[in-house]
Amino acid sequence: MKKLTTSDLLSLDEYEKRRPILRRQIIELKQIRRVTVGPNVSIVFENRDTALWQTQEMLRTERITDPAMIQEEIDTYNELIPDENELRATLFIELPDSDNVARDLPRFIGVEERVSLVFDGHRVCAEAEPGRSTEEKTATVHYLRFRFTPDQAAAFGAAPARLEIDHPNYQASVDLSEGTVGSLKADLS
Repeated sequence: MKKLTTSDLLSLDEYEKRRPILRRQIIELKQIRRVTVGPNVSIVFENRDTALWQTQEMLRTERITDPAMIQEEIDTYNELIPDENELRATLFIELPDSDNVARDLPRFIGVEERVSLVFDGHRVCAEAEPGRSTEEKTATVHYLRFRFTPDQAAAFGAAPARLEIDHPNYQASVDLSEGTVGSLKADLS
């Protein structure tokens, strides 16, 4: 999938004008690409459109106009764009009782290492960005990469697919909707 360049970005003024329409479009896209896995984890599959939105939003929020800083943002969000035969995702650990996050979050240490996509006899295990968990603590946001072999990429979408988490303290799975599978298949094509 093609990475972002400065030529893909709108000026801050132009983005501000088009933002309401773009916002509706990205909300619709993310609804298809956000998958809730059990009561405390959701995974958003990223692509070029989600990375572009996040880049534009960061530039808008921070009022970034310096070319070097713009390039830094592009480089950061390009990490969310999948390469050939892969999917990338952001995993969110969602703990609704904010008073007990410090108590509850440690049970999720390593959960990002136990995520898989299962389809048509294949299992593609997620690779988590290193450094976001230690033996004592974990972040609430993790970045995942699902690397497919060419045969797995070709097979994806031909049969139902499921997202699984098999962690000692958190086991959950969910069947992906046809819309989600179709959107992810387009990323792999």
